[in-house]
Formats: sequence, structure tokens, C-alpha cells
Amino acid sequence: MDKTNQHWKLWIFVIFLNSIAIGGAFYLRSVGIDLYAFRGAS
Repeated sequence: MDKTNQHWKLWIFVIFLNSIAIGGAFYLRSVGIDLYAFRGAS
């Protein structure tokens, strides 16, 4: 497999996962779930 093509597929996969995570964070915030509550007290 072409190495350049493989790098593009990897970057597309990473950007896709990040967009799912950001979308999920906005969705949870819109529902009313506080994501910072899971961090604990510091």
C-alpha cells in the first residue's frame, strides 16, 4: 500500500474520532450532563 495514502487514511480517522468526541461533548452539555463533574475535586 502507498505510504502517503496510508497517512491520509490515518489523519481522516483521527479527525473523524475527534469530531465524534466534540459532538458528544456538546450533546451531553445540551442534555444537562456536566462533564467536569467526573474529574473530581482537586
